[in-house]
Amino acid sequence: MEREDDVQLIRKILSGDDDAFNTLVQKYRKSVHTLVWRKIGDFHYAEEITQDTFLQVYEKLPTLKDPNQFAGWLYVIANRLCIAWVRKQKPAMQSLDASSVKAIDNLTYERYILEQRELEATERRHEIVDGLLTKLPERERTVMTLYYLGEMTAKEIGDFLSVSVNTIRSRLHRARKRLQETGEFFQMPSHNQQQNLATQITNHHRSGEFDKALEISARALASNPVNLKAYSSRWSLIGEMFPEEEAKKRICPEIEYALRTQPETLEVLDTAYWGYMSLPNRTKNVPNSLFDKMLQYPRTEVYQAALLGLAERSEDVSQKWHYYQRVIDECTASDVPGNSWYFGAYEHMLWLLAEEDRSLASDDYLDELIDRYLKVRLSYCKETQQYFGLAYIEAVEWRLKFNNRLDKVYEILERAEIRLGETEEQKWLVEHNKGSVEKAYKKISRLRAEISFQQERWKEAYDGLVANAPDYLESPSERFSEDTTNYFYMLGRSAEGMGDWETARRSYADAHFAPTPHVEARAGLERVYDQIERGSTDTFEAFLKAAETEYRIREDADREKIRQRLITSGLNRKAPGFCLQTLQGETYTLSAMSGKIVLLDIGSSRTRVHNRQIPEVKIVYERFSKNDDVVILGINDDITTHQVRKFINGHQVPWPILLDPNAEVRKAYQIIGIPCVILIDKVGNWQYICRDLDPISGQPLIWMIEALLSDEVILRCF
Repeated sequence: MEREDDVQLIRKILSGDDDAFNTLVQKYRKSVHTLVWRKIGDFHYAEEITQDTFLQVYEKLPTLKDPNQFAGWLYVIANRLCIAWVRKQKPAMQSLDASSVKAIDNLTYERYILEQRELEATERRHEIVDGLLTKLPERERTVMTLYYLGEMTAKEIGDFLSVSVNTIRSRLHRARKRLQETGEFFQMPSHNQQQNLATQITNHHRSGEFDKALEISARALASNPVNLKAYSSRWSLIGEMFPEEEAKKRICPEIEYALRTQPETLEVLDTAYWGYMSLPNRTKNVPNSLFDKMLQYPRTEVYQAALLGLAERSEDVSQKWHYYQRVIDECTASDVPGNSWYFGAYEHMLWLLAEEDRSLASDDYLDELIDRYLKVRLSYCKETQQYFGLAYIEAVEWRLKFNNRLDKVYEILERAEIRLGETEEQKWLVEHNKGSVEKAYKKISRLRAEISFQQERWKEAYDGLVANAPDYLESPSERFSEDTTNYFYMLGRSAEGMGDWETARRSYADAHFAPTPHVEARAGLERVYDQIERGSTDTFEAFLKAAETEYRIREDADREKIRQRLITSGLNRKAPGFCLQTLQGETYTLSAMSGKIVLLDIGSSRTRVHNRQIPEVKIVYERFSKNDDVVILGINDDITTHQVRKFINGHQVPWPILLDPNAEVRKAYQIIGIPCVILIDKVGNWQYICRDLDPISGQPLIWMIEALLSDEVILRCF
């Protein structure tokens, strides 16, 4: 009857009966004092905190919404006063001479921030648990609160509530069973339950059900011990769902709570690190104290992750170099050839030499570095069943970039060619890497020509480049890529070396008038001008103008070849239907757009990387905005409505954005990589899919739509 007595006493107190309050104090005074004494460890101060507790009870009693929950409410007040008392206690004395005023201020501020974040995490955890406990009857709710949040034993709760220990245990058992029946994981989770919770969060996240994933992830906050796998899934979700500041506000206190309350294990440190990395600016969020802890565990992935994180965060080139070298030493000692971090560290060091500071390594050390990079890269390719040619080709390209030990390049290419002749290599190339054996052979031969180019054997270089030309007429992006521009420049320089000035002029012009000109092509044209126009009255500018006019004619011819190639590659498959809504609730179905050309822009709204497609789609939209026969729709999946709204406002997207929380369109069209564009003709046939689209001035999308509008594609299919 203890709960009914509390309710009656509280009603009397609120009616002005002070004797009723004295009765309530006497009933709980001993229990509160015992609880406080246990928490702070000082009998006399516990008496003061007990008095303050009942003083706050008297002042705040009118705010208690449910008198049945008085015992739990009383505990919360006492517990918070204990926390406040502990915080006020001064740290161990330290000589002021040993620390500067600034250092002391920083230490105090850091402690304050840490305590505030821990308090926020604790309070959020309590809020989650309170939400779960609302599903329980009053008596069970009280004992669960004291047992899980108050960390009180069954005997202590019995003493606190003046009931037997067996009664408390019975209520705990019934409460746990009731929560299990409703699907909640309030009890201490097993390993399998932790795995299941993390899997549920991840699955809902991937399917675009963000709100559901976030709701389920809240269970991680109520787990004891901390469910690290679920926490990791939760932080990844929050990092994607919310703006930077909101994500930090949610994630950082939870990470700090986990670090302070859990034993220091590799799993705890790893989970915390990748939690910080899920936020924007990645390593800048990781506190030095966490890096220090991670570096206490050499020969582990946690140690390697710390080194890579420090390298990424460092702005000093020599420090970056130092950290990458340590990663390599660690991986070598740990014997982890399949680890992508291993060859990644070599790759970072090579880029530092190429882009930042060549003086970091001697020629001999660079030679050794490339050899070791190739060995590690080959091991990784074998481990992951990747095309070995990737490793061979990259090693050759690094040697060409630095003009280092080119005599080794022939041997590497010979090994690549032998390997390419093997069935296993061809299978990995075609099936796993979506490559072409013929193109791979041409790439190897073209690299041989580039060696001749580096060695200024101009005729040999020119013949090899022409015989093994890249297929730059696949798409506009390939035609105007940096690799194609470099290819034209090498043709021009080789022709110049042979004295073939006309070919040199044409090739240099192809490299110079490209959207991103080759930096040395203009100088090449100047040398050609000096040879061809020697003694002529024409100026170099006139010569340049004539070269550009001829180039534009060649460019237009190339564009037409690309256009013909693309529009004749229609799929002519029945397009899967869909029925999706916008943020405003407008419904769009594919069947309702019969007789129109439909462009589906899939995935451009997800991240900044995917957003790069937006300007080109805008060009297409503006081109056909007055044509009622063309409809452009954005398909959003895997991001929240908040992110969609932010994307629309930030990019001023004029076409409708459809919500696809279950990724129905991606599944129906079997789309793996995004962003991509789907084009559907007037009769509902799926004609084109453009993956990894990198259009130029709206092409090739405009060509494709024009072909569909003119029925050119349909006619070619019959």
